[in-house]
Amino acid sequence: MCLTFKERFGISFPALFAVVLGVFMAILDTTVVNVAIPKMMAVFNATQDDMQWVITAYLLVTGMLTPVSGYLGDRFGQKKIYLFALAVFTLGSALCGMAWSTESLIFFRVLQAVGGAMLMPVSMTILFSLSKPERRGTIMGIWGIALMFAPALGPTLSGYLVEYVDFRLIFYINVPIGIFSFFLVGATIPDFPARHTETLDLPGLLTSVSGFFCLLYALSEGPTDGWNSITIISLFFAAAVLLAMWVVIELTSENPMLDLRLFKRKVFTVSILTTSLLSVAMLGALFILPVFLQNGLGLTPLQTGLLTLPGALVTGILMPISGFLFDRIGARLLGVIGLLVLMLTTFQMVNMNYDWTFGAILMIYMFRQAGMGLAMMPLSTAGLNDVPRDKVSRATALQNTTRNIAGSIGTAFLSTVMQTNTTVHLAQLLQRTTVQAFQGFHVAGQLPTVFGPASRQVVSTWMSVIEQIAFEKGTQDAFGASAVIALIAWVAVFFIGKKRPPVGIQEGEQPHMMMME
Repeated sequence: MCLTFKERFGISFPALFAVVLGVFMAILDTTVVNVAIPKMMAVFNATQDDMQWVITAYLLVTGMLTPVSGYLGDRFGQKKIYLFALAVFTLGSALCGMAWSTESLIFFRVLQAVGGAMLMPVSMTILFSLSKPERRGTIMGIWGIALMFAPALGPTLSGYLVEYVDFRLIFYINVPIGIFSFFLVGATIPDFPARHTETLDLPGLLTSVSGFFCLLYALSEGPTDGWNSITIISLFFAAAVLLAMWVVIELTSENPMLDLRLFKRKVFTVSILTTSLLSVAMLGALFILPVFLQNGLGLTPLQTGLLTLPGALVTGILMPISGFLFDRIGARLLGVIGLLVLMLTTFQMVNMNYDWTFGAILMIYMFRQAGMGLAMMPLSTAGLNDVPRDKVSRATALQNTTRNIAGSIGTAFLSTVMQTNTTVHLAQLLQRTTVQAFQGFHVAGQLPTVFGPASRQVVSTWMSVIEQIAFEKGTQDAFGASAVIALIAWVAVFFIGKKRPPVGIQEGEQPHMMMME
């Protein structure tokens, strides 16, 4: 007898498609704006520092509100919160497209992020709860297509729209998709029971929101203000105090907003550690590589996006395959193989230089993304399988919060490595340069008037070459740091354990139980 999709997996395909579509749209918006920044600076007559807040505001709000998604989903029902988040995100997207100034655009991005912050963790809870335990790997692998494919597609789509159409379409494109997804979710996802007895962990909420704000703001502004500035140091100190208070509150509260006691579960903890390190490696490369391709090799934003697109396609193909394999062999072997590929290809990228061809970089990046696609969702799903069913919503909130924070920290760290080491290499190269070669060259970059235009041109060309070499070496150092992070993740994955049934099955739960009212 031929089983239907719902009979086989526990969830209908339209319901799965509707949830994945909403998540894809939200994740896409984390990278689609980057390429459009120069265009928006020109349209709104804004500085780069001002326009940077279009990105920073979205990341800050997403990082701060993700922790509370678990409570809201349990308190009001996962479906209601998902529909609310989708509506807010879609409205925010429409308003961003209509923005008339930098200030209005930043405000509407905050509104957009309020919805985007809840879409990912709530969607994970919905799919994890509705799917059959023995099919969760496949379902979460399909969900993972949005997680891995969207960030890589963003620069390509944005590059095309900005270059050939209108930058406002990067926001407007979400509106019809959001409306379609809203009605499809409403028609296909069953209602989830609300737990009316729970009360909001207000002290945990206030300390976490303010602590994560200080941390993420410091990480966002650190490269600009300087890591040694009083402002950044004060923010880090405030973040340390507030987050320490938050940890104490969460560990002693009967109903914590984020249940940190879940870290007592070995598989869940290893899962969070490895997926967080994977997020650092993924987001770090998405920052380092485009900067090198555009500022070093002179590629256009569209060309840069096209180079990363095949890697995204490979990841999208491997996500459901890795989920299918997870259901049969578990996460450890897939994680070991995937992280080994990621680590080796990242070490190979340490040698990247100006002589590398477009095709060579494309192939290395494709293999790197293949390793990412093979490992990410099996490791994530294994962690959630280690959690009791009634804790899944809190586990997804904790998992996504940790991953977002790790990605932000990792991106800031790798950015700092690249910028700092570029400066160090530049100073070293200048010191090795003979005095005769730069005779008459002042620190301020001015040449004595006895030197003619030809001499000035020689010195200018020489300096340009040295700066390019320093930038190349700084980029290689950043990829070296990323490779070390991948190595740590590869070692950690050996502790994930062998394949075993989900906790619910171990504790006598029925293989599949729909969470419906």
